[in-house]
Amino acid sequence: MNAAQEIKDKGLKVTTARVKVLDILQPDGLALSHMELEPMLGKIDRITLYRILNDFEEVGLVHKVIDIDGVTRFALCKHNCTTHHHNDNHLHFNCTACHKMYCMDNLPVTAVNLPKGFKATGQSTIIYGLCSGCN
Repeated sequence: MNAAQEIKDKGLKVTTARVKVLDILQPDGLALSHMELEPMLGKIDRITLYRILNDFEEVGLVHKVIDIDGVTRFALCKHNCTTHHHNDNHLHFNCTACHKMYCMDNLPVTAVNLPKGFKATGQSTIIYGLCSGCN
Protein backbone atom coordinates (compact mmCIF):
# COMPACT_ATOMS: atom_id res chain seq x y z
CA MET A 1 0.00 0.00 0.00
CA ASN A 2 1.18 3.51 -0.78
CA ALA A 3 0.79 5.54 2.43
CA ALA A 4 0.64 8.91 0.69
CA GLN A 5 -2.12 7.73 -1.66
CA GLU A 6 -4.11 6.19 1.21
CA ILE A 7 -3.95 9.49 3.12
CA LYS A 8 -4.98 11.45 0.03
CA ASP A 9 -7.82 9.02 -0.75
CA LYS A 10 -9.25 9.64 2.74
CA GLY A 11 -9.34 13.38 2.08
CA LEU A 12 -6.42 14.34 4.33
CA LYS A 13 -3.48 16.52 3.41
CA VAL A 14 -0.39 14.42 2.73
CA THR A 15 2.45 15.41 5.08
CA THR A 16 5.77 13.78 5.88
CA ALA A 17 4.64 13.14 9.46
CA ARG A 18 1.38 11.45 8.38
CA VAL A 19 3.20 9.26 5.87
CA LYS A 20 5.73 8.20 8.54
CA VAL A 21 3.00 7.25 11.02
CA LEU A 22 1.07 5.24 8.44
CA ASP A 23 4.25 3.51 7.22
CA ILE A 24 5.05 2.39 10.78
CA LEU A 25 1.55 0.99 11.33
CA GLN A 26 1.46 -0.99 8.06
CA PRO A 27 3.93 -3.88 8.25
CA ASP A 28 3.05 -6.27 11.05
CA GLY A 29 -0.53 -5.92 12.28
CA LEU A 30 0.49 -4.73 15.73
CA ALA A 31 -1.61 -2.16 17.53
CA LEU A 32 0.85 0.45 18.82
CA SER A 33 0.46 3.01 21.57
CA HIS A 34 1.34 6.68 21.31
CA MET A 35 4.34 6.00 23.57
CA GLU A 36 5.58 3.23 21.26
CA LEU A 37 5.13 5.32 18.13
CA GLU A 38 6.77 8.49 19.43
CA PRO A 39 10.42 7.30 19.51
CA MET A 40 10.05 5.73 16.06
CA LEU A 41 9.14 9.06 14.50
CA GLY A 42 12.14 11.20 15.36
CA LYS A 43 11.32 14.90 15.44
CA ILE A 44 7.53 14.70 15.36
CA ASP A 45 6.22 16.25 18.57
CA ARG A 46 3.70 14.59 20.86
CA ILE A 47 0.80 16.92 20.02
CA THR A 48 1.27 16.42 16.28
CA LEU A 49 1.22 12.66 16.77
CA TYR A 50 -2.01 12.88 18.80
CA ARG A 51 -3.60 14.94 16.03
CA ILE A 52 -2.44 12.56 13.30
CA LEU A 53 -3.80 9.50 15.12
CA ASN A 54 -7.08 11.27 15.82
CA ASP A 55 -7.41 12.35 12.17
CA PHE A 56 -6.58 8.83 10.96
CA GLU A 57 -9.18 7.31 13.28
CA GLU A 58 -11.85 9.80 12.22
CA VAL A 59 -11.44 9.00 8.50
CA GLY A 60 -11.11 5.23 8.94
CA LEU A 61 -7.38 4.72 8.39
CA VAL A 62 -6.79 3.31 11.88
CA HIS A 63 -8.90 1.83 14.64
CA LYS A 64 -8.17 2.01 18.32
CA VAL A 65 -8.35 -0.60 21.02
CA ILE A 66 -7.71 -0.38 24.76
CA ASP A 67 -5.20 -2.92 26.13
CA ILE A 68 -5.11 -4.78 29.44
CA ASP A 69 -3.34 -1.81 31.10
CA GLY A 70 -5.88 0.75 29.86
CA VAL A 71 -3.51 2.09 27.17
CA THR A 72 -5.05 3.17 23.86
CA ARG A 73 -3.43 1.45 20.90
CA PHE A 74 -3.83 2.10 17.19
CA ALA A 75 -3.79 -0.34 14.29
CA LEU A 76 -4.30 -0.01 10.58
CA CYS A 77 -7.84 -0.53 9.30
CA LYS A 78 -8.04 -3.17 6.60
CA HIS A 79 -11.73 -3.42 5.75
CA ASN A 80 -12.78 -0.25 3.96
CA CYS A 81 -13.52 1.76 7.07
CA THR A 82 -15.01 5.18 6.52
CA THR A 83 -15.45 8.38 8.45
CA HIS A 84 -16.79 7.49 11.90
CA HIS A 85 -17.70 3.94 10.79
CA HIS A 86 -15.21 1.17 11.39
CA ASN A 87 -15.70 -2.28 9.90
CA ASP A 88 -12.74 -3.81 11.75
CA ASN A 89 -14.81 -6.03 14.00
CA HIS A 90 -12.14 -8.63 14.69
CA LEU A 91 -10.54 -10.07 17.78
CA HIS A 92 -7.44 -8.57 19.34
CA PHE A 93 -4.84 -10.52 21.29
CA ASN A 94 -2.99 -8.81 24.14
CA CYS A 95 0.12 -10.61 25.41
CA THR A 96 0.33 -10.44 29.19
CA ALA A 97 4.13 -10.87 29.12
CA CYS A 98 5.40 -8.46 26.43
CA HIS A 99 2.18 -6.38 26.34
CA LYS A 100 2.02 -6.37 22.53
CA MET A 101 -1.44 -6.10 21.01
CA TYR A 102 -2.14 -8.05 17.82
CA CYS A 103 -5.02 -7.65 15.39
CA MET A 104 -6.54 -11.04 14.62
CA ASP A 105 -8.01 -9.95 11.28
CA ASN A 106 -9.14 -13.46 10.34
CA LEU A 107 -11.08 -13.97 13.57
CA PRO A 108 -14.28 -11.91 13.47
CA VAL A 109 -16.14 -10.93 16.61
CA THR A 110 -19.33 -12.95 16.99
CA ALA A 111 -22.47 -10.90 16.46
CA VAL A 112 -24.56 -10.21 19.55
CA ASN A 113 -28.35 -9.96 19.41
CA LEU A 114 -29.16 -6.87 21.43
CA PRO A 115 -32.54 -6.25 23.04
CA LYS A 116 -35.11 -4.21 21.15
CA GLY A 117 -34.30 -0.50 21.20
CA PHE A 118 -30.51 -0.97 21.39
CA LYS A 119 -28.27 -0.21 18.42
CA ALA A 120 -24.61 -1.24 18.36
CA THR A 121 -22.13 1.14 16.74
CA GLY A 122 -19.07 -1.00 17.32
CA GLN A 123 -17.72 -4.01 19.12
CA SER A 124 -14.35 -5.10 20.44
CA THR A 125 -13.14 -8.31 22.00
CA ILE A 126 -9.68 -8.80 23.48
CA ILE A 127 -8.15 -12.14 24.29
CA TYR A 128 -5.38 -12.12 26.90
CA GLY A 129 -2.55 -14.63 27.13
CA LEU A 130 0.94 -15.34 25.83
CA CYS A 131 1.90 -14.56 22.23
CA SER A 132 3.99 -16.94 20.12
CA GLY A 133 7.17 -15.05 21.08
CA CYS A 134 6.53 -15.32 24.83
CA ASN A 135 4.93 -18.76 24.99
